[in-house]
Amino acid sequence: MVGANGTPDRSGCMTRTTQQIDRCMKFRNGLPKSETPGPGKMIAVGGAKGGIGKSLFVSNLGVFLAQLGKRVVVVDLDLGGANLHLYMGVWGLTRRIDDFLTKKVPSINDILTPTKYGPTLIGGGGGKLGAANIPFARKLKLLRALKTIDADYVILDLGGDTTYNILDFYLAADQGFVLTTCEPASYLDAYGFIKMSLHRRLIRLFGAESNYRRFKDAEVEQIIRDFVFASASSNGNRMNALVAKIAGTSPVHHRLVKELLEDFSPGTVVTMVKEQDAVDELVSRLDKVSRKMLSIGMNHFGSIPFRDTVQKSAKDLIPNVAQAPDGAFAKALRRIVLRMEMA
Repeated sequence: MVGANGTPDRSGCMTRTTQQIDRCMKFRNGLPKSETPGPGKMIAVGGAKGGIGKSLFVSNLGVFLAQLGKRVVVVDLDLGGANLHLYMGVWGLTRRIDDFLTKKVPSINDILTPTKYGPTLIGGGGGKLGAANIPFARKLKLLRALKTIDADYVILDLGGDTTYNILDFYLAADQGFVLTTCEPASYLDAYGFIKMSLHRRLIRLFGAESNYRRFKDAEVEQIIRDFVFASASSNGNRMNALVAKIAGTSPVHHRLVKELLEDFSPGTVVTMVKEQDAVDELVSRLDKVSRKMLSIGMNHFGSIPFRDTVQKSAKDLIPNVAQAPDGAFAKALRRIVLRMEMA
């Protein structure tokens, strides 16, 4: 892209009019809002701590949406230790993501497995050594393929960590949920997942998968990298310091980062809830520290109550909403889905 004098400007956006720059700056989750691919809505469910009920939530959310008549595909992206298929009543997988990534099958549609509870399943990796460490090119291939699936909802069940692969799958979704319980270790991990996701979004601002790669600026990119990696070793670096520094370097990129922060609003869901007061306190604390340190707000979608019947269904590997379509879990999911559709 060139400026009014025929030379490239810092951002790659044309400098002739403010309107042209404004069009360059409009985006959602790293992609222009009008160009977000995929026939349906992609939902990613993450949270750095294991044992917080991600697979339980994904399986029941998928069944609940299927009960509403929606076409749903649930995807197990815990490539190193997949178990979502068990929650969906599938005890033996004949096709897995591995088969698509290693070109044993030509299309992602070839690894779709029907379930008796409504959603279609894409089973995760087979637990082979190194299966979770897929190369960047394969990750992009998988992301692109997931966005071509003909479904109303594609729900991603992410692994319990903050590896680049997990963060990139989370960031690629139209709606991201971060799950936590009221336990201190759990919500600290949830905050860590949110922080790492935001840092990853910033680091990949000019990446190969971003529509803004043509606006790459080496100086701005280095400022971001210095901030992110300094923050990894310190809890005192606030996001507003990065914004201020970029403002003094490139006004156009300053606007880009500001809009990124305004648009980045992770959805939190609290699981295994016994007392609502504890949820309110937790949500308030997460929102306060995120605004202070990350310059972003939280978007709390709701909570999942702790019930003996829910725990029993998890042990029996049967989606609770299939057993109790009008139960407490189903009612909680209804509120979450309504909020999601209004977001």
